[in-house]
Amino acid sequence: MWFWPLIVIFLFYFFAALQNSFFAHFNLFGAAPNLVFVFFLLLIFFERQNKNLQIIFYAIVAGLFLDIFSYRYLGVSVVLFIFIGLLTKKIQSLLKEKRDKYPFIYFAFLVFVSLIVYELLLTASLGISFFGRVIYGLLFAAAGFYIYKKIRKNAAQ
Repeated sequence: MWFWPLIVIFLFYFFAALQNSFFAHFNLFGAAPNLVFVFFLLLIFFERQNKNLQIIFYAIVAGLFLDIFSYRYLGVSVVLFIFIGLLTKKIQSLLKEKRDKYPFIYFAFLVFVSLIVYELLLTASLGISFFGRVIYGLLFAAAGFYIYKKIRKNAAQ
């Protein structure tokens, strides 16, 4: 599928624009949801093993869109996404034999750990908005998990 990278780039752009325009008005404890990060984790979780170049591509695209739409220096999110993406895939491979029985529990655990690592490395503070971003991320990741799983199931048929 030669058009899959174009779809991924478009979706990351769409989620970055949506997160910074629409969802900026719906904040929880002063924090808006990070839709780009959630979509990045969905792609990483459902990606097959030994696809590190694919993970790096996702990390570069997602990180660039987050950096472009934010006040941070260009490249900070890219480096964090590469680190978190490869770390998440490594943890997922360690949990592989048990993952098939309860996939949502493992996904929620990986999202929770990834969100905490990302927020701590990015902001280095544990304020009330930190917990708001983690809660928002988990809510949108749970919804995204079931939507993505449903789409993949329908595509496989």
